[in-house]
Amino acid sequence: MYADDTAIFVKPNKKDVTAITDILTKFGEVTGFKTNFGKSSVIPIRCQGVDLDEVLCAFPARRAHFPTKYLGLPLSSTRLRRIDFQPLVDKAVSKLTVWNGKNINHAGRSTLVKAVLTSQSVYCLTSLRAPKSILKEIDNLRKSFLWAGSEKLTGAKCKVNWPRSTRPSESGGLGILHLGKFARALRL
Repeated sequence: MYADDTAIFVKPNKKDVTAITDILTKFGEVTGFKTNFGKSSVIPIRCQGVDLDEVLCAFPARRAHFPTKYLGLPLSSTRLRRIDFQPLVDKAVSKLTVWNGKNINHAGRSTLVKAVLTSQSVYCLTSLRAPKSILKEIDNLRKSFLWAGSEKLTGAKCKVNWPRSTRPSESGGLGILHLGKFARALRL
């Protein structure tokens, strides 16, 4: 459960699905928080040999399938692939195209890297293990924007190497989160 979103796992038989429908309807009548079955979806997991049309006839929600998204995070009944994390990179790229890094000073770019580009990744990394190639791609975007603005990054433009940049300010770094280490700490 998260705020007003809930994931409910039910055995795929008509009796249990009907009971859940009744519970949600009665809960809405009592509290005034009515379930919007139009926004609800049923995603069967390992329901081979089950007549889902018969089981779900009393539940007025649309049927979906894996892979899907829940609260903006990709979900799958199998291991997530690199392509499932591509929207994370695309979101960072879309933010960069809005900003003109040449017109923002270094302190401003540093703030944008910390506050926007890093925080978008952290939400996803809190619960999912992203492939190292995705983390490296996001780091390259953050590094390029920080040191070169919107230009192509060359080694001559980097004032401090990236591992040092990701150290805390007290340790001589810029206080930018190291995504790989931070993601591992979040999962621990």
